[in-house]
Amino acid sequence: MLLLIIIIKCSLAVWPIPARWWSSEGRNATVVVSPQDFSFSGGGGKSRVLAAAFERYRDIFFPHSTTTTTADPAGVVVEVADPDAELGDGDERYSLRIVGGWARLRAATVWGALRGLETLSQLVEFDFGTERYTLRDASIVDGPRFAHRGLLIDCGRHFEPLPSLRRLVDAMAYAKLNVLHWHLTEDESFPMPSRVHPELQGKGAWSAGEKYAVSEIRKFVEYAKYRGVRVIPEFDVPGHATSWRNSHPEIFASGCGSDAKRGALDPGKNETWVLLGSQLADWAALFSDKFLHLGSDEVPSSCWNNSFDLEFMKSQNFSTFEDLYDYFVKRVVDLVPSRNHVILWDEAFQDATPDPARVVVQNWHDATLLRDIIAAGYRAVASPNAYWYLDHLATSWETMYAFDPADGLDGLDDDDGEDAPLLLGGEGCMWGETVDPSDLEPTVWPRLAAIAERLWSPRNLTADTQMAEPRLRAFRCLLLARGVRAGLVNSSLARSPPPNPGRCDQ
Repeated sequence: MLLLIIIIKCSLAVWPIPARWWSSEGRNATVVVSPQDFSFSGGGGKSRVLAAAFERYRDIFFPHSTTTTTADPAGVVVEVADPDAELGDGDERYSLRIVGGWARLRAATVWGALRGLETLSQLVEFDFGTERYTLRDASIVDGPRFAHRGLLIDCGRHFEPLPSLRRLVDAMAYAKLNVLHWHLTEDESFPMPSRVHPELQGKGAWSAGEKYAVSEIRKFVEYAKYRGVRVIPEFDVPGHATSWRNSHPEIFASGCGSDAKRGALDPGKNETWVLLGSQLADWAALFSDKFLHLGSDEVPSSCWNNSFDLEFMKSQNFSTFEDLYDYFVKRVVDLVPSRNHVILWDEAFQDATPDPARVVVQNWHDATLLRDIIAAGYRAVASPNAYWYLDHLATSWETMYAFDPADGLDGLDDDDGEDAPLLLGGEGCMWGETVDPSDLEPTVWPRLAAIAERLWSPRNLTADTQMAEPRLRAFRCLLLARGVRAGLVNSSLARSPPPNPGRCDQ
């Protein structure tokens, strides 16, 4: 509690809150720094990611014009122990020591250095009266509570152009989120390119202009990487795939009828597996992350209630549609290259038995299911719809902040009493039924920031929404100042307009 009071008292409103913090008081604890005399250096080796971050953060540190110069130079010196660590494998911990305008940032990896630069950027203050930047002496030791801290964005129900997604990635980096879960195919549309079956996009996209190109995707993945954000693509099968039927009706089960709102791929047809095999190999080669999401949720198994599939089930000694679903899940996981791990929604745990060595289960149903998932030996990602679905506009930031995915996991922690090691982290889910580029950002922000702090900061520092609220309001102001169209902190519905004139923290 004392730590939080010191941060607020000193106007050092950092979001998410660091694990440990010491702040200096007194007349000489704050030093004037100037853009002209502030240097970025170090990093160990020739990291292009860090070099680009230095250029990017210079503008973020010093967004306002000033002619102020100082007699003494200042800057940040970065030390990285392992500059070659890959994104997703790297330690994100860092330490930051600020004395007399000089900051020494130490991190195990470049990715930890990026998190430290973001914290430092939130400590630089500007006084419009004097037109001076100042930096307060402080020491920080920080690192994430969970390795997987993400946002799901649905681009199948409404197309989200890449400029909108790049803005999201920028804002995710400000909140120290590190996973963009890109839901790319849906019943309604298929914007995703295919080098082996271009007709899927050609006949499945909303329109000729609402598509992604292979070269654009590669550039976007690189853009996200330079901000410490992994891109995990999701291609949902065998349900949520009706748009595939526009070009390949032969791989669909006949039980639903051609005008059904949601169809299902047919596990009994060889054509299904030939197409899936070539397509998944193509997509796995396009994306660099080790994880690939294959959905598996809300499958209309009634589509398989037809003579062909019933005969196939009989030939395989399957007695129920759950048996056929289990067959599909296991076989589709086997199609994915062995270098990849597969993420599946929690129906794959409830109604199937995939290999825990290859499969991560994402929990979206009742959060109490997390315990069963982890106790069965599966790695898990938490996204319970009652707490972390951003499309639920009436779910407040307080509700999102109060949910701790580790609650109820007593006895599953590691030998040191830390969180259950199989709980990788969590995601806020921005499903796209009522979201397009016009209202995406104010629907996501600032509520996603509440989830971000829950996943980054220590449990003992995130127990009180009243103590968090002033910093969240300050973070909303920071987002607005950086060009992010964040909604109000407190409103009855997300993305509501301001009720009257007011400050950025109203």
